[in-house]
Amino acid sequence: MHEDDLREFVQAGIREDEEPLWFAQPQFSRIWQREYTSPITKFFLFVGLLTILLNIVALIFFSLSTILNIFLIVALGGVILRFCWIYYLGRRLVYVLTSKRLVFFLESAKPIEYKSFSLDKLGEPRLVRGNDDYDDVIFPALKDGLFGVLDSALVKDLIASNQ
Repeated sequence: MHEDDLREFVQAGIREDEEPLWFAQPQFSRIWQREYTSPITKFFLFVGLLTILLNIVALIFFSLSTILNIFLIVALGGVILRFCWIYYLGRRLVYVLTSKRLVFFLESAKPIEYKSFSLDKLGEPRLVRGNDDYDDVIFPALKDGLFGVLDSALVKDLIASNQ
């Protein structure tokens, strides 16, 4: 999304009593890496592999099982939907720091508020430097953070000055 479009998008999503201090889209590969290794993705992959193995064992020792085939279709559908969600999240996520809160918006026809945190709940941010100029700003109190941002030092300073 272009800078002007992103600015209009942010203005449409924030509340009237807030002022946008900083906004950016994360680097896609950072979101992909984080979500790909998340416990829920591992669970979906495990269930998918388990149903594949059960289908193979049933086919070798018995015959085709309709119920196992249905489980296989559902499990593989879950895996595919999980990867579609990761792709959507990585391409459509926008981080917005306002004068009152940190908001994660999903870009759609209108801004969808995905997550919102009050500035006083963020705690002290911790920077994790990346080797590609994109850093992560982690909030240990929330067990969440901003992943793949270019100007992380600015974000840390803005949060510290507005708490």
